Amino acid sequence: MSSSSSATPKPHPLDPLSADEIRRAAAIIREKRGQDTSYVFNSLTLKEPAKQQMMLYLGWVNSSSQPKPVTIDREVFAVLIDRPSGLVHEMTVNLDKSAVTSWNKVEGRQPTINIFEMLEAEREILKDERVKDQCRQLGITDMSMVYADPWGVGYHEIKGKRLVQALLYARTSPDDNQYAHPLDFNPLYDLNAKKVLDIVVSKRRNSSFERPVIPMANHHFLPEHLGEDRLRKDIKPIEITQPQGVSFSIRDGHQLHWQKWDMHLSFNYREGLVINNLSYRDMDSTVRPIIYRMSLAEMVVPYANPYKPYNHKMAFDVGEYGLGNLTNSLELGCDCVGKIGYLDAVLSDLNGDPWHIPNAICIHEEDTGLLFKHSDYRTGKAHSARSRRLVISHIVTAANYDYGLYYYFYQDGTIQYEVKATGELNTQVLAEDEDAAPYGTIVAPQVDAQHHQHLFSMRIDPMLDGPNNSVAEVDVVASDLPVGHPHNSVGNSFYPVTKVFNTTDEAKTMASVERHRTWKIINESKIHPYAKQPVGFKMMAHPTPPLLPKPGSIVYERAMFASKTLWVTPHNDKQLYPGGFYCYQSEPSENLGLPQWTKETQNVRDTDIVCWLNFGITHIPRVEDFPIMPIETCGIMLKPANFFLCNPGIDIPPSTRQSTKSAYANDATCCRKNNL
Repeated sequence: MSSSSSATPKPHPLDPLSADEIRRAAAIIREKRGQDTSYVFNSLTLKEPAKQQMMLYLGWVNSSSQPKPVTIDREVFAVLIDRPSGLVHEMTVNLDKSAVTSWNKVEGRQPTINIFEMLEAEREILKDERVKDQCRQLGITDMSMVYADPWGVGYHEIKGKRLVQALLYARTSPDDNQYAHPLDFNPLYDLNAKKVLDIVVSKRRNSSFERPVIPMANHHFLPEHLGEDRLRKDIKPIEITQPQGVSFSIRDGHQLHWQKWDMHLSFNYREGLVINNLSYRDMDSTVRPIIYRMSLAEMVVPYANPYKPYNHKMAFDVGEYGLGNLTNSLELGCDCVGKIGYLDAVLSDLNGDPWHIPNAICIHEEDTGLLFKHSDYRTGKAHSARSRRLVISHIVTAANYDYGLYYYFYQDGTIQYEVKATGELNTQVLAEDEDAAPYGTIVAPQVDAQHHQHLFSMRIDPMLDGPNNSVAEVDVVASDLPVGHPHNSVGNSFYPVTKVFNTTDEAKTMASVERHRTWKIINESKIHPYAKQPVGFKMMAHPTPPLLPKPGSIVYERAMFASKTLWVTPHNDKQLYPGGFYCYQSEPSENLGLPQWTKETQNVRDTDIVCWLNFGITHIPRVEDFPIMPIETCGIMLKPANFFLCNPGIDIPPSTRQSTKSAYANDATCCRKNNL
């Protein structure tokens, strides 16, 4: 097969695969496998260049480096699954050479579920006669009104098969809220053999009934079902205008520039949106690297109900399903408001063909209130500036849950990542006399929403003024000196205590509210001229709940990355996912990912490192979370800490009534009349 035409501009080395590149890679693989067609394409994605190559390409080797001409071939990493045997193949395709350059057969592993496998599983499960019989026993005869959410089984006694457990629901109409009508049985399904292996009927607790009557009362949230008379009439429009256009620009498809920020945006089936090559232009126009690569690398959602089949609910939404696979096509004016820039995404299906997600990534600006203000009470003069942030986002739907995933970049050098959890509660049915306590909340008659956690792991590959960085733990403590001591005469003394981590063992740390604990990424070879400390960025996460399942439990051992708030590891190009690459149906005893990588003590001081910062939510459902949840937020923030010579936003022009187009409410000056 011939390579692409020399007239076609070569993509940036970190650009996601184009539709044409996906087709070419699939064709090269088909040619290599010849007459054997008993396989499906699980994923086709960019094989990212080695970091050392990219640093030469970017000129980020050291502070005096310049970009160098580096030959970087476009490579594709493909995962295939033989059917029905389930054997997994890893193949690397070099598009520039039009050749398969590596081919490994992987025994006993299960890759991410492709979205098309999930859709295929639902169709096959609902055709199964045993499933139909169970529905008839519950009084349901119209199978077109039954829906199956395929979930990973977490861990199962059946080995060597690619399994999903289906959570079943009924609807009273095609767009009804199915989570108001949960069924009481779960089919166990083999994705490769395409057949139902078993059906597990949940047992009743503290109930006189053997099986429940399925609740069929509707709990709608769609406006067409609520009715026009129930919609609020007192909401007046808020219009967001940018008469001179946006302040950001997108070059060559994926290079983004906004004020003093520069970055590259990538997208893949697993992590979804990835931020690469993040830098900030200092006041003297020096381009200062901050982060090489940043992504939401894994998450786990353990549920609290200890009884079968619900104790198999421990979703790894990144590694088991893929945030990219689950990404929505966003709508102007609904998901993103204002003047919007969009980027499409291209992924692959089971046949190795490209499939498109239009408007997968949303880029826009938001006013976020005051950036700074000071009033001189002597002269009466005040100076203030409005804060603006760049928002880069995508939204994923993982069965019942929806997650809005937002990167924010601020004018003062702050970086923020926020998860907005919404969607619908995952529900189970209760018998008429059954109680949900202590593992759930009854959110509607006979509808139980189980307690659970959402624990996220952010992979941050820093480049603070160069590749060699360290991490320090900073606790704020009260003085040990007693009140009345010459150095603590009135007892008010407190100060930060800083500890720089030397090893991977030292860096495994937990959050501490009592000690106001934060962490700093620092460059010890560059000392700030004023602070006399290494330049750095402070890392904060909120909230930071501990992983509640017990050590030794299946979910704890599989998701051990969530057992600490922070891990720090030496950089390794192959270490991208804290729960391991093949986390689907992983064995608890393997402790894949971070615990495996840090089994041996390694240096993490003044070297090329990766930070894994964890955060999340412990969700005890409320009735107000049903039928659809208002958002709940969590995330991380990185703030410059003695990195710049002053407030980097000091050059933001002052705000005025004219620049903000502000006016009095209702033109009645009501607030002034009431002295508000």
